[in-house]
Amino acid sequence: MLTIKNLYFSHQDKLVLNGIDLALNRGELLTILGANGAGKSTLLNCIAGLLKPQFKDDIGGIWLNNENLTALSNRQIARKIAYVSQSAPQTYLYTVQDYVALGRAPHLSRFASPSEKDYALVDQALDTLDIRHLADKIYMNMSGGEKQLVNIAKILVQQPQLILFDEPTSALDYGNVFKTIRLIKQLAEQNFSIITTTHNPDHPMLLHSKLPDAKVAILNAAGKLQVGNTLDIITEQNLTALYQTDLKLIYIPELQRHICAISHL
Repeated sequence: MLTIKNLYFSHQDKLVLNGIDLALNRGELLTILGANGAGKSTLLNCIAGLLKPQFKDDIGGIWLNNENLTALSNRQIARKIAYVSQSAPQTYLYTVQDYVALGRAPHLSRFASPSEKDYALVDQALDTLDIRHLADKIYMNMSGGEKQLVNIAKILVQQPQLILFDEPTSALDYGNVFKTIRLIKQLAEQNFSIITTTHNPDHPMLLHSKLPDAKVAILNAAGKLQVGNTLDIITEQNLTALYQTDLKLIYIPELQRHICAISHL
């Protein structure tokens, strides 16, 4: 599915990504943990073709289903990868229906408008997420939780091979955080390949409780990526080193999973 080898990225003479190697199979979910400024967004931008990475000795690359993504245009990549960034898109007065229809844009010829078949996909996505009642609302006027539902509808319409979520819960209230995590779980159960980023180690542990094969990666301050099974990567030692804070993992029998807690203030 997705293969990354020997990926580097520097910004203003600072090495941000340092020899990234990653393999993600179809239907797999990977959550990347990292502190602020670690390079999580940078890595997603490189995968999505929004930044141009470097490859040591020109022997590395990014491949999706054996196709070299660095050789493709942004439009070609958008047919394969859906990217939900942290910043809300400037959609001005787009209705939800028209905003979701933008997911079809990579599949249309230049200057073409969505067809009836495209809008049928929009209606299907809105029905799937039970948000048909939002179709005529203005996207920019909606709450953060509603916007995330609409963003996921747009993903379904785009029909990508890979979905990238850049800290999808960062601007949400407590209830909408877990609604969004539930939606990511549901997308993974539909066999989408997904990479999502977060600061909160409780999120991948919650996903692991429902998706035991989900993977976790830690992107450290040196730009190195450590990837593995959730319980192998999320340890007290790794979390304490990552966040420079004494953190503990506590098993809650009622939840049948661990949670992360600070040992003291």
